[in-house]
Amino acid sequence: MNFEVTHVSRGDIRLKSEDKHVRVLGEALVALAPNEPGYVIYLNSLNKWEVPPNVTLTETEKRDVVSAIRKHFQDCGSVIEFE
Repeated sequence: MNFEVTHVSRGDIRLKSEDKHVRVLGEALVALAPNEPGYVIYLNSLNKWEVPPNVTLTETEKRDVVSAIRKHFQDCGSVIEFE
């Protein structure tokens, strides 16, 4: 599944794939050095789709979401951490 990051805020990241939407909680950080994370993602918040509501993500979909987030931050030149 191809995910696109549509919005990054200081508390969450939103992604979409076709007509499905997912929200992942996280936290923007102040990186004091180029190799320090600028954002942390809370993997325990990655459970269900926002649209369609109350539908559980599969393990493959979760991996695809993580890959899309990783690529987004890599393309921006930022370090990300997953917890």
